[in-house]
Amino acid sequence: MIKNYIKIPLFLGIGLVILYLASKDIPLDKIWAIIQSSDKIWVLASLLMGYIAIVARGLRWSNLLEPMGYFPKKWNNIHAVALSYFVSLVIPRSGEIVRCTAINQVEDIPVDKLFGTVILERVIDTSILLLFVGMAFLLNYDIFTSLFEVTARDADSSSSRLTLIWIALFALIAALIILFLLRTKIMSTALWSKIKSFVGGMKEGFLSIQKMKKRGQFIFFSIVIWAMYYFSMMAMLKALHMHSYTWNESLFLVVAGGLGVIIPTQNGIGTYHLLIKYGVLVLALAYAFYPNLSELEIQEIGLSLAWLQWGAQTIMMIVAGIVASIAFALKRKKNNAST
Repeated sequence: MIKNYIKIPLFLGIGLVILYLASKDIPLDKIWAIIQSSDKIWVLASLLMGYIAIVARGLRWSNLLEPMGYFPKKWNNIHAVALSYFVSLVIPRSGEIVRCTAINQVEDIPVDKLFGTVILERVIDTSILLLFVGMAFLLNYDIFTSLFEVTARDADSSSSRLTLIWIALFALIAALIILFLLRTKIMSTALWSKIKSFVGGMKEGFLSIQKMKKRGQFIFFSIVIWAMYYFSMMAMLKALHMHSYTWNESLFLVVAGGLGVIIPTQNGIGTYHLLIKYGVLVLALAYAFYPNLSELEIQEIGLSLAWLQWGAQTIMMIVAGIVASIAFALKRKKNNAST
């Protein structure tokens, strides 16, 4: 609990500082004017695609649980995924634990096995993101280079980064030596037995993919998830009348935004806005999309896109999370009444 009290304001503070740096030269009234001019039908379409990705993620989770002999209700899985996104808006990276706990409470599936499947999902999704990064990098090598150059203008010097790396390496080696010297005492504790049992359950969940019978469904839902992320960005580009940005540019922006969300701030606040803003800028400069606009005016469009996409998806996550919370509360009440 104390850790969360530190983590929440720390990551939020980092995100807000980055958001300030991304927005400090751009008047908010111009951002608002651009957002107001958006095509609301396309905004709603983008929002709906975001929720379809949550539904597909919940259904895909069922494919990983079934080989272990667990058949939770599909909507429970979907609500658990929605709840995980909702909680992560407040406490970054906590959604996975909440997701497993929620299903454990209503379906009585061991948390360790649930967590193993969630880790497997994370590995698969990271691999898909890396595939997207590779595709975007090959198609837009020069533009990627420009993006990193622009966003790294205020980075620390290489000597400072090297010092931090040596400090981290020394701390890691020291920790490993201490653990090795205390290994016998650690392995004799009750806590070690619990950890060993938990890791065993996680391993079973992680290896559930080997026993999966519905692999076609799993692949299909994985494609749907990432297709929705892609088309959600395409829809938002259309919402802001950015018709010059087509399939290749959308892929580039999905990757830029995906890299922004990886940073553990609340839903990528700040980092997402910064990378999307500069992503739009480097694309516009490379392909001369806005020959009559200044760089600052292009950045206004980019930041408007970031705010609209981030805001719409955040609102969707909040609504879906509240619905999921109510659904789980009713389910727990029903289960308690029947016992």
